[in-house]
Amino acid sequence: MPVPLGCHMPGVLLGMNDSVIIAAFDVETTGRNPAADQIIELSILRTLSTDGIEDLDAADRYVQRFRPMVPVSPGAQAVHGISDLDLAGEPSFAEHADQIESMLEEADILMGYNVSFDIRFLECEFERLNRKLDLSGKMVVDPLRIWHSMEPRRLENAYERFVGGSLEAAHSADADTEAVLHVFRGMKESFGLKDSDWTDLAEMTAPHRAAWIGGSHHFRWEAGYIVFGFGKYEGRPLFDVAALDEDYLVWIQEKADFPRHVKNLCKGACSGIPREEFRKKVAAHFGEPEASGA
Repeated sequence: MPVPLGCHMPGVLLGMNDSVIIAAFDVETTGRNPAADQIIELSILRTLSTDGIEDLDAADRYVQRFRPMVPVSPGAQAVHGISDLDLAGEPSFAEHADQIESMLEEADILMGYNVSFDIRFLECEFERLNRKLDLSGKMVVDPLRIWHSMEPRRLENAYERFVGGSLEAAHSADADTEAVLHVFRGMKESFGLKDSDWTDLAEMTAPHRAAWIGGSHHFRWEAGYIVFGFGKYEGRPLFDVAALDEDYLVWIQEKADFPRHVKNLCKGACSGIPREEFRKKVAAHFGEPEASGA
């Protein structure tokens, strides 16, 4: 049963007793950069909320995959499991743009987990079609931000949760450093991490660090590929970027603030050396993590 259209004007305060239309949505993408990557799957669940209760049984559900113009990055595929082959027979985003815009425009409230990521990807997809998706008048509700608001993550909050009591002299260096160790001890107890070794804990702190190439975050191993760890091509294989935008690699080589090994990797990718030969040279020089799949 279709959800009835909303009639609320932008900027009008909405109470929990008002009937509103919520569009909850989520995207899967070829990578993490909205300017260079594209949406490959979109789910929208549009439902009526009355007296603060969402009628999911009568919701409009839209789920669609799209054929992108750029390949799915190895890192993104490892997360969502969707390959270029899976998308070969799907329609383009442009073919569904009108329907998507209509479903979102008819909603009073947009909702998603870390929804700013999803909104930015949608906006960029419409920009590539020379169209503007104007969601500025919509209310946005993000459960992730609400969670962070209700459970702040400052050191004082962590001390209260994992140690107990209030942190005296917060923001004095001496008190804070001692508090960090008390909080760490309490976290290990609370989350069942007492048997975890330091390698496990470091991996939780910086998940990609073990895969870094050359001691900085700029390039890393991912599924056997050398991929960017920064910038507009984050998550993209170095050799793919060399073929697509060699000027970008030249620019990196000319910038003084990039480490030498980063410049050398860019130089090698532009040298004409075969991809597999280059990968073996990099692996021999820097090593690669066992989990890289290479």
